[in-house]
Amino acid sequence: MGKKSNAKKGPHRSSGPAKLLPHTRGELTAIVDNVFKRCTKVPPATTPSPAQEWAEHMEIYKLIEKIRELEKDIQLPQYSRLEQVIPFMAWLKEKDITMTGVEVADYGPMGLGLKACRDLKQGEEVIVVPKEAMITEETARKSYLGPLIERDPILQHMGNVCLALHVLGEFVNPNSPWQPYLRLLPASYPTTLYFTPEQYQALKGSPVLEEAVKQFRNIARQYSYFYRILQSSPEAKSWPIRDYFTFDAYRWAVSTVMTRQNRIPMAGGSGQLALIPAWDMANHEQGIYSTDCDEEGQGCRCLAQRDFTAEEQFTIHYSQRANTELFLHNGFTDPDNKNDSLPIKLGVSKNDPLHQEKVALLASLGLPAAGAFMLVPGLHPVSPGLLAFTRIFCMDKDSLAKWKEDGEKARGLLHEDCDVGTTVEDKTWAFLHTRVTLLTRAYPTTLQEDEASLKEASELDALLRSQLMCEKRILKDAAAYLASRTTK
Repeated sequence: MGKKSNAKKGPHRSSGPAKLLPHTRGELTAIVDNVFKRCTKVPPATTPSPAQEWAEHMEIYKLIEKIRELEKDIQLPQYSRLEQVIPFMAWLKEKDITMTGVEVADYGPMGLGLKACRDLKQGEEVIVVPKEAMITEETARKSYLGPLIERDPILQHMGNVCLALHVLGEFVNPNSPWQPYLRLLPASYPTTLYFTPEQYQALKGSPVLEEAVKQFRNIARQYSYFYRILQSSPEAKSWPIRDYFTFDAYRWAVSTVMTRQNRIPMAGGSGQLALIPAWDMANHEQGIYSTDCDEEGQGCRCLAQRDFTAEEQFTIHYSQRANTELFLHNGFTDPDNKNDSLPIKLGVSKNDPLHQEKVALLASLGLPAAGAFMLVPGLHPVSPGLLAFTRIFCMDKDSLAKWKEDGEKARGLLHEDCDVGTTVEDKTWAFLHTRVTLLTRAYPTTLQEDEASLKEASELDALLRSQLMCEKRILKDAAAYLASRTTK
């Protein structure tokens, strides 16, 4: 005998989502309450160890897997993306969205993108999207979710969460004016929210592991928070989103917003987050930012960032972000990213007898006493902030007094050619070389092993291996550079 279904099934199954049996709904609600309590409990007085953080993550992950099992029969509508291209193109005309010289094309592992139909010149106008066609925080407030948004503190202050709930609500609403656009979106995303414990563990040693785990916890908390509201609020009984609201559905909506959101101007305000149809079909390439919105926030205009030849993929430059951000928020990495960096966490111990003097000198340079300092690609991998922090970290009392006397002169600590004295300089380069060596050893795999495994990897495995390779290349180059400095 097979396992019994958690949902009622009948002849009208295709007209809406499955309905959970009362006892299953009760079981689900109890687990959701447990998730909410775990994700909102007061942090301990002392910082938990990485092992404790991982143990807590696994407890939450296991609860979410139980939730997913109970919700498995409640599925979002599924659509063939290629079959939705023609309706989408017709919808663009209805919404006065123009795409000049490009068309939607399938790029395999990269998904759908835009292809140049003819030669395009740099600076040529390619995509124009009026504000009325966008999904924004403003349209969220005007939807049936408006009353909830107006009174809920999370939705009031977190535009991305507001937009995610709005996107999911419109996707399951058959009368939504954005249906042709939403049906063209991917059914899932290569973000860390879809990672298994094994894939998280493959990130051991990487600074993105902590951020990825934190991101999963945040989404679990948000899911449990809104589940409780949607199931208990009388007004929510008539909302299309209520019966479709599952962890998988919310994870999809969050990933949709996370990978596609952009901030647009707003008349009389600081701006709002938005999804921009057609424009967000273009994939990323290093280059120049060639998109702007008018100051009144009435539309978005995208120009060709360079010359494109006919049949070439039309790309845009998303922004100047490190691969860590692209990996966590966009689901890809760029091996040629000139803006890449690798954070190193450093801090001046409060037990350091020179703590006060070091903190004061750091503050004069606008540097924190503890934080993330960057290694970067290129011939000079030690960023100015990292270099100055390490120099100050390695100073004795006399050196600190000398640099404190002349605030303007102290800015020289940000530059490699600054004369800080042989003792401080030697300690600086030796400290950084040791740190980079230890960071490299913290990874369970080598760069060569990552490169070899990339050939046979699944989409998510390939994503994480690509990120690890980018990090290890920065460390490799930094190690070679620092070794040369310590032997001078």
